[in-house]
Amino acid sequence: MAFEKNVNDATERAKKIKLFAHDIHGVLTPNQIYCDVEGNRRYAFWHMDGFGDLSFTANDIKVAFLDTTSIDGEGLFRAKELKLDKLYYAVTNKAAKIEELKQELGLTDEQVGYIGCELTDIPAMKKAGFAVAVADAHDEVKEAAHYITNAPGGRGAIREICEFVLRGMGKWDEWVVKVTKMGYK
Repeated sequence: MAFEKNVNDATERAKKIKLFAHDIHGVLTPNQIYCDVEGNRRYAFWHMDGFGDLSFTANDIKVAFLDTTSIDGEGLFRAKELKLDKLYYAVTNKAAKIEELKQELGLTDEQVGYIGCELTDIPAMKKAGFAVAVADAHDEVKEAAHYITNAPGGRGAIREICEFVLRGMGKWDEWVVKVTKMGYK
């Protein structure tokens, strides 16, 4: 199934973002679970996606992790490592959590971006002014998106969408200059 998206519309939507929320599993991690013989799960995180989230926050865009699972601490560890303060586990209604965050931060729908991969992300995507699907998302998720990344979940999708948003806002070139002077911290 082909999904043609209007890049100009996506860029206009991206320019308004003040909060970017996303799932953890399937967006920050690839759709793989590593289990040892004792049943301990481990997930892999793509280093460049962390840079994407850090770039959002450094450019005054809040980041929120919204995850439906509550079985592991990797997402919590990653959020703390990135110094994020909006991490929510065992979220049964992501659209309602988006509404709570909008109220807390005084935002409108059009100021919210959301990236997802699975059917459970669609209601949150419909609440966002800028909805994004990762390249390997379910077809119905891609249909609900304003933009589909080239990168699959857990393999640079957050880094890619961060650059898209910051370019749309006209902040990318200045950010590149700043990062190359300070280095990655």
